[in-house]
Amino acid sequence: MSLTTDETRKVIEQPIAFLVPGMELARDVCSSNGKILFNKNNILTQHNIRQLSNWQIPKVFIYAEVETANPIVDPKLQKFLNTYNQTVTVVQKAFDDIRSTQEIPLDTFNTAAGEIAATVHEAGNVIDRLYNLPPCDDYTMYHSVNVSAISALIAIWLKYPPESVNAISLAGLLHDVGKSLLPPELLNQTHKLSPAEYEQYMKHVAYGYELVSKIPNISQSITAAVFQHHERRDGSGYPGGITEAHIHPYAKIVAIADLYDEGMTINRENPQAMLSPYLSLQKLRDELCRLDPKVCITFSDNMMNFLSGNRVALTDGRQGRVVFVNKEQPALAMVQLDNGTVLDLSEGYGLSIHYIIR
Repeated sequence: MSLTTDETRKVIEQPIAFLVPGMELARDVCSSNGKILFNKNNILTQHNIRQLSNWQIPKVFIYAEVETANPIVDPKLQKFLNTYNQTVTVVQKAFDDIRSTQEIPLDTFNTAAGEIAATVHEAGNVIDRLYNLPPCDDYTMYHSVNVSAISALIAIWLKYPPESVNAISLAGLLHDVGKSLLPPELLNQTHKLSPAEYEQYMKHVAYGYELVSKIPNISQSITAAVFQHHERRDGSGYPGGITEAHIHPYAKIVAIADLYDEGMTINRENPQAMLSPYLSLQKLRDELCRLDPKVCITFSDNMMNFLSGNRVALTDGRQGRVVFVNKEQPALAMVQLDNGTVLDLSEGYGLSIHYIIR
């Protein structure tokens, strides 16, 4: 059983075996081909429950039958959010120190990465929560922590052992440490970088590698991830233009976490599209030939578990709720509009999901 919230009401993912008449559905129930079987807010009867069992629907989302006046936040989620906020503060101070000393306080980063890795998996839909937090002027700090958390989750989904998950989390936290040596005005540009500016920006990888390489006994896996997270399997990346066989597995994980987070934040065509994991996942799918397919598909498939049921705005301004996610084209999901019409966006309407409505 998993818990979440829907506006002010607690939502429970309930196995069919534990359903009883009188429970209220919190999400639409859909068949494997996307057909709506029962609508959200339907009050279940014994007949409904038998139908769900016959259709082999394993679980449904229902509203909690008992509410408290002050719902308690999931302690595991709260623990992660506390860790996240503390880590952002720690990373910000560490980056300031690096600018003056050009030395990385490894113990600080190592402790922070270990705490992220230890709390991220049990906290539910953490990735969605990352983009529900207040915006920050210093994007680099939040980006580093986001990439650390997402990299750790990907490593867990790939079934890496705990020590490796910690190392990958640390690699994610350090991946942009070279930006501490770039001019702040370059990092805070609101327009697309000119070719000359981008040439300077790309140096953050070499700067990061130099900083990390100074650390005594640092794992070469971590230095490789820092140096190679912009490399691509077809040789189109930088700084070395190396191909798949030469890119470290940790770098492939950090690359996908980095691209996803950038797609959710700085690399967006419209500020409102900031909260469009559908579009960000779509871009990852479109880049599949340049990324590690196994890592990319593992991340994308696990993310699908969090994307159904969201209220979204389409590119034509209409709003509705996602009832089925297209794994191959996440931005072209099946959406039930507020007037009840169900649109399969993959059928050539010229529309896609623009952003999630909060």
